[in-house]
Amino acid sequence: MSEREGSGSGLYRRPSGPIGPEFRDEETPPVSGLAHVAIAVQNANAVAKLFEWAFGARRGDEELIDNGTLRIVFLQMGSLVVELLEPRSEHTVARFLERRGPGLHHICLETPDIESALQRCRAAGLKLIDEHPRAGGQGSRVAFIHPKSTAGVLIELRENAEE
Repeated sequence: MSEREGSGSGLYRRPSGPIGPEFRDEETPPVSGLAHVAIAVQNANAVAKLFEWAFGARRGDEELIDNGTLRIVFLQMGSLVVELLEPRSEHTVARFLERRGPGLHHICLETPDIESALQRCRAAGLKLIDEHPRAGGQGSRVAFIHPKSTAGVLIELRENAEE
């Protein structure tokens, strides 16, 4: 394939240089799984009830983050966690809803070492929204990767809180 991959969409590019050998023989992979899928919604209660009825989702905890400007309702569907993101005031999710309407906001990848994962992303040429981890839900540390460098998908990296 050419430097631009995909069907000519130009959404993503192969990094200009190879990823260094320090990343090739890692014993611990930088991503250990899918942590959750996040959906931006106007009314988390209504969507939670719909998902409970239609898909058998179990409603879990809810949390306010970012100084109370974002409400998260957690749903469990088998092994999948779905986060319903309901902005309470001016928040990036509110702007997302204004521009795009409700829908998939991001996917979250679990990592055992967020600092190493961010270093690897930098080396791969990805554009980071968060250069350093910040506080996330449930005591985790998170960082976001810009969708312009990941085929149009906002990706969150998440390192769970130590127990």
